[in-house]
Amino acid sequence: MEKKRASKRFTIIITVLTAAMILFAWIHSFFPADMSSTESGGVLSVVSAVLGVVGIGEELTDHIIRKAAHFTEFFAIGALLLSCAYCFDRFRPYRYLVYVLSAGLFTAVVDETIQLGSEGRSGMITDVWIDLGGVVCGAALMLGVYALYKKAGKIK
Repeated sequence: MEKKRASKRFTIIITVLTAAMILFAWIHSFFPADMSSTESGGVLSVVSAVLGVVGIGEELTDHIIRKAAHFTEFFAIGALLLSCAYCFDRFRPYRYLVYVLSAGLFTAVVDETIQLGSEGRSGMITDVWIDLGGVVCGAALMLGVYALYKKAGKIK
C-alpha cells in the first residue's frame, strides 16, 4: 500500500519553516518607517554594488527594493505553503491549492494591516497584490518541482 502523506520529520520541518517565514514577514511589518528605510537602504547598497559589477543597477531605488522584498518573501511563503499541502498528499498536492492561496492572501492582508499601526508606515492594497503574486509564483514553482519529482519516480 502506498503511503499518501510525507514523513513526519519532513512535515515538522516544513511546518516550522512556514511558521517562521510568516513570523519573519509580520515582525518586519512592525518596524517603524525609519528602521525599515535603513534596512532597505542597506539592501539597496549591496544589490547596487553586485549589479554594478556587470554594469547594471543604476536605476534601482529604495521603492523597487521594497517591492522586490515583498514579492520575494511571499514567494518563499507560497513555496512553503504548497510544501505543507505536499505533506498531506504527496501524489496530488494541487488539490489543496485553494487553501494555499487563501492562507497566502490571509498572510498578506494581516501583513499590511500590521503596517497600519506601525509608525510612519501604511498598509497598501498594491502590496497585497504583490504579496499574492509572490505566493502564486512560489506555489507554482513547487508544483512543478513536485511534478518532476513524481515523474522521476521518487514518489512511490
